[in-house]
Amino acid sequence: MNKIISIIALCTALLSLNVYAHSDHGVISGQKALVIAATAINKMTFKDVGFSIGKLDDTWKSLEKSQFTISSVEDSYYVVSANNPKSDKKIYFKIAKNGEVLAANNHNNF
Repeated sequence: MNKIISIIALCTALLSLNVYAHSDHGVISGQKALVIAATAINKMTFKDVGFSIGKLDDTWKSLEKSQFTISSVEDSYYVVSANNPKSDKKIYFKIAKNGEVLAANNHNNF
């Protein structure tokens, strides 16, 4: 019986440490949001990741850092725009402050 209680206490302690170790996932910076948007653009040239704009053509692969800008900063997310000068199109990303890409579309209507 003492072994079972000891095992349960050890497991609880280890799980608690894991929670504390990951509790510092905080707010990303605007610069990090730009990097996340650039990574999302590259991924979207290979496959449709489930956003309304679908798979992007290859002209989106060659975007430079300067073609990504923060359009707005809201309470819980950033809106990042990506400008493609070759096709004269823009894509807007809604990126949560934890780094998750929530949405992407052709209009900034989040």
